[in-house]
Amino acid sequence: MKYAIISDIHANLEALQAVVEDAAPRADAFVCLGDIVGYNANPIECIHIIQSLCPVTVIGNHDLAAVGLRPYNDFNPYAQAAIDWTREQLSSSDIAYLEALPMCAPFGIDQTYLAAHGSPRHTDEYLFQAQRIQANFMYMRQFEPNIHCCFVGHTHVPMIWECTADGILLTVETINADAVELDSTSTYIVNPGSVGQPRNGNPASSYIILDDAAQTITYRGVHYDILAAQDKIYDAMLPMPLAERLEIGR
Repeated sequence: MKYAIISDIHANLEALQAVVEDAAPRADAFVCLGDIVGYNANPIECIHIIQSLCPVTVIGNHDLAAVGLRPYNDFNPYAQAAIDWTREQLSSSDIAYLEALPMCAPFGIDQTYLAAHGSPRHTDEYLFQAQRIQANFMYMRQFEPNIHCCFVGHTHVPMIWECTADGILLTVETINADAVELDSTSTYIVNPGSVGQPRNGNPASSYIILDDAAQTITYRGVHYDILAAQDKIYDAMLPMPLAERLEIGR
């Protein structure tokens, strides 16, 4: 079984369509790690695609904010404006779909994979610092001992962390198109990067293919029509920096 694991679509229809087209011949199923909405100008279309495409989807912090399940006064002003606008676009059925999404969801034949947004501990947790990453591995060992690999989004930055059987924390320093082999004795936390608003300095959408049989992870970078996505942001009168950042991947 091969899974296309996507995250942080953020209402970027052009990016999502390009990723789906790239992944469809490579994957048997899709998994979404949340933040379907926010920042960009096609929340409804993206919700409908994810709803029909992904049997496993978890809720993100922007999804929570868009349906009133989370305050968003801690968002930056541009993100706040996008949520205000998004809340005006969503239908009752769109809201019901987002509200029903779980915080975490196991998947795979033996349920050894876990989908989460920020971390297995919390939707809003950012996993950058080694101390937090180590704490999450300890959490998984205690509360999710069956999980071999947890997939998270939220930071919009592709990353792979490995915790060996001896408890040593390792990081895959270079993310490229080469397949990364998973050690059966280790536990992993993997971030596929963002479809709709990359922040790793590369404007291409990022996602991964998880090959369950081969036990490999392969990153995919997909170029999309950034100008079209930017024009929609301008037309919706969303903050201009939300459009400008797409072309630099920040």
